[in-house]
Amino acid sequence: MMSSQLLYLTNIKAPSSIPSKPNRSSSPPNPISHSHTLSQRIHIPSHVYNHPSALLLELCTSMKELQQILPLIIKNGLYNEHLFQTKLLSLFCKYGSLNEAARVFEPIEDKLDVLYHTMLKGYAKNSSLNNVVSFFVRMKCDDVKPVIYNFSYLLKVCGDNADLDRGKVIHGQLITNGFASNVFAMTGVMNLYAKCRQIDEAYKMFDRMPERDLVCWNTIIAGYAQNGLAKVAFDLVLRMQEEGQKPDSITVVTVLPAAANIGSLRIGKSIHCYAIRAGFESLVNISTALVDMYSKCGLVRIARLIFDGMKQRTVVSWNSMIDGYVQSGDPEEAMAIFQKMLDEGVEPTNVTIMETLHACADLGDLEWGKFIHKLLEELKLGYDVSVMNSLISMYSKCKRVDLAAKVFDNLQGKTPVSWNAMILGYAQNGRVNEALNHFCEMQAQNIKPDSFTMVSVIPALAELSVTRQAKWMHGLVIRHYLDKNVFVMTAVVDMYAKCGAIRIARKLFDMMEERHAAWKPENASTIL
Repeated sequence: MMSSQLLYLTNIKAPSSIPSKPNRSSSPPNPISHSHTLSQRIHIPSHVYNHPSALLLELCTSMKELQQILPLIIKNGLYNEHLFQTKLLSLFCKYGSLNEAARVFEPIEDKLDVLYHTMLKGYAKNSSLNNVVSFFVRMKCDDVKPVIYNFSYLLKVCGDNADLDRGKVIHGQLITNGFASNVFAMTGVMNLYAKCRQIDEAYKMFDRMPERDLVCWNTIIAGYAQNGLAKVAFDLVLRMQEEGQKPDSITVVTVLPAAANIGSLRIGKSIHCYAIRAGFESLVNISTALVDMYSKCGLVRIARLIFDGMKQRTVVSWNSMIDGYVQSGDPEEAMAIFQKMLDEGVEPTNVTIMETLHACADLGDLEWGKFIHKLLEELKLGYDVSVMNSLISMYSKCKRVDLAAKVFDNLQGKTPVSWNAMILGYAQNGRVNEALNHFCEMQAQNIKPDSFTMVSVIPALAELSVTRQAKWMHGLVIRHYLDKNVFVMTAVVDMYAKCGAIRIARKLFDMMEERHAAWKPENASTIL
């Protein structure tokens, strides 16, 4: 279905003018379509413009308020006025109620272009990529001339979904419609390629731009930083300054995580100094990024000083501080921060829950773990597979593999990480047969084991001390092209040694190009 839409999209050219003749079409997500032959300029009578309902719509701040204003609009016979239709459509889209927005949009006989643009924006922000593309195709069929913002919404959704093929089609349409030299449009194209891990293509777009604004620089820097190329990102920050662009708070927020990810305290401190000189340090997103950077660079004490000094904190700030303590091996302080977060009425997110479950696992604190399990159900996070994987790991480390198995059995949409967590849980708790049974079941369901699976199941198999089974597992390692992974092969060597096959173990050890002397089977828990 979508492939035919894409083919159709590539063959459509933008109309040079709005046709006077009606042009009806239908396409998902709405079957009803109307032409828009009305002039794009509409006279709004003063009694409509100045009506109290219009003022209420301007002041509306929530869906609840909008539902209260709507009966007043209908009662005063204003529902069919273009001003109110436009406002209602915009607000319904803003608050994510696309069904209500469609009820306003569809019955309008003479639709203005702006109504189409508003609906497309609503779909881009609140619906699937398929629905966004479908509505854009409908716009083309209804002879609505696209504007630059249409393409920016489409490119963003394609990038967020890592859909490079459809993104390229939109890129082509953007060029066809004459926006190839527009800095705003091409920044959207750059962002698409960067999010689809085509950073070289993103840079080509950047390099061809005759003029570059600050947003353009920030986009390409973020692209390199998010693709693990921190050094290039830092070089671009220097280059942008040489070309007369001064880094802003967005630049700082972009490069601080890059410094954190490579553990460069020197660069992190340099960025911190710049943030102070530029007056950015008090911004909540900057302070949060600093907390994260210092934590990842091993200076949790400084991270805590920054955190305590923040006048405002978001849930991301709390998550960064909790994670800092977890990663630094201080789960008790992580839980203390979590308790403080709850006391201040901040609602935890899925990230908070995963971090605190990790802390509970490290502490072996089953009571805290059960509390968080209950909390995540109240927060309706039971659908989040990553959260449930963390729950499995927590129960396993708290010696309640029976509860871990119950969570696993009830889990919908299991991922390889789910299987790894359960296999490791059984192995850690001495339930060798269950670990091997789950490994075999995983294979039977055509779920490909990865290096994490192997370093979880191999120690369990080693406990049986059966050379024949060790050779079977070694064969699986080779068939899955994991025989070059240092952690997997260290586990294989350990397995042969425990089976008494010392000569095979030594031969494999001598063949290893890299050796991890500090590896122990129980270290597999760090992968979850």
